Amino acid sequence: EILDEVVCPDNFKAKLRKIWKSATHDVIRSVMLYDNEDGQEVEDDTLYNTLYRFLVLFGVPQRRFLSRKHGKVWRAIDATLLPPKANGCPDMAVFIRDQERFSLSEGSDGRIANARRRLEGMDGAMDLLLSLVSFDPKKRATPLDVINSRFMSVLIEDDAVIDCEDDIVKS
Repeated sequence: EILDEVVCPDNFKAKLRKIWKSATHDVIRSVMLYDNEDGQEVEDDTLYNTLYRFLVLFGVPQRRFLSRKHGKVWRAIDATLLPPKANGCPDMAVFIRDQERFSLSEGSDGRIANARRRLEGMDGAMDLLLSLVSFDPKKRATPLDVINSRFMSVLIEDDAVIDCEDDIVKS
């Protein structure tokens, strides 16, 4: 995996752990924790790393959707990853370094840069991808949006073209 070496920084992880282990996040807690063969509770870092890698690859959204419902997570992002307002953000340097290498919009890693060039070379591909991974579910592309996107327009048949008998599948 391209982002294998990108792991959630300690301070951000600690803030997320505190949020996600609370009683209000029992589904996330059930995914994060499992019992090993000795019956001891073990924490899986997959959720921490996945959220952090997503933020590195696609950036932190400017608009905080559902901030009342997910306010603690937004505050954890602001407090640990984004430029300091007053007291500094402990993991900001790591986040900036990771974004410089692996951000889809400007990352220097050769595989990321190649993917960016290829996406930008296909009409509507980057826009479609970004709409599919939007943090805001109201802005996320629906299946109908995907079908009607510029990227998929090459698959739309021209109504003026008459179907040939060979185009019909018979069973």
